[in-house]
Amino acid sequence: MNISFDMMNEILSLYKIQGELSAIHDFIHYYDEKSAEVKIVAKVEFTDRSPLVVKITKENEHPFHKIEAQSGFSEYIRSQGVLTPKRYASDGKYCAHYQLNNLEVGVTVEDFLGEELKAIDLTQSYKIGQLLGKIHRISEDGNCLIGSNTIFNFCGYNEVSGYAAFCELGEAGKIDSTMYLKIKELYTERFERVRRVWGRLPRFATQGDISINNLSMVNGTLGIFDYNIAGDETLIGDMVLEGLLTANEMELAKGVTDNVRIDLFRRFVEGYQTERPLSDDEKKVFGDIYSISSAFWFTKIKYNENALEKLVERNETDQVGKLLEGIYNNLSRPLVDV
Repeated sequence: MNISFDMMNEILSLYKIQGELSAIHDFIHYYDEKSAEVKIVAKVEFTDRSPLVVKITKENEHPFHKIEAQSGFSEYIRSQGVLTPKRYASDGKYCAHYQLNNLEVGVTVEDFLGEELKAIDLTQSYKIGQLLGKIHRISEDGNCLIGSNTIFNFCGYNEVSGYAAFCELGEAGKIDSTMYLKIKELYTERFERVRRVWGRLPRFATQGDISINNLSMVNGTLGIFDYNIAGDETLIGDMVLEGLLTANEMELAKGVTDNVRIDLFRRFVEGYQTERPLSDDEKKVFGDIYSISSAFWFTKIKYNENALEKLVERNETDQVGKLLEGIYNNLSRPLVDV
């Protein structure tokens, strides 16, 4: 499903955008003929104006009204001083409808912010925390809501939690049963403490995926793009999970080693609080959210070379024991607090 220059000009005309196209570069090009789902994200270059990013989507998880709400949130925080791409409107709507090969798709057009970050150090982690704190503060002050969830809900659907996979190993008898039960008991105690107050903690719209491939440095200012996961989230949970995503999963700058990853998280939290200090209620649950999230971080349980699942598969009993002890200690006392 190629997008020709003629098609792109037709799409841009919906937004009354003119220019001489010189190239179309796909970042994402996905089409499932069976489900008729489409996701195309392309950088469009011109000879006579700055480049744009055009997104063409038809996905069950991203209905047009959700894309419109996400776009509106993006434009609001841009109006409040966050460096994020300008969204263009077509007849008053950011998400225009377009007929693509007999499929009705949603289209958005925005400025190209710049190349994504490739790696981070302690300074960058601090700035990323600052940026998230600013987004959260603006969203809270503006009472911003999108009407859908993100994928990082500490008390709900949470793509970075490995707890379910941990329990599968425990229930199957593949790890020491005594340690498994002790860890489960600590988890339940901490989780219930958070769950009891979860409903009264601040919950507002957020970008939803503040990884470095969605960040760009423009003239010394950190900017953010890509709101397709944006939704409403409890802010303290989003802060901890986004901070751990930054600290645990992002590429490290030259000379920065893995043993500083916990310091990357600390710097993220410090930066965040310069823009949005935590409330007393948020401070009370920070340690519980951090302990659980870091103890059962998904790559530690399932995906890394030395993840718990992999160690069990390789029958590396001593290493399994050390990892379980680390999980237990993490749940016993937070390694980071505020």
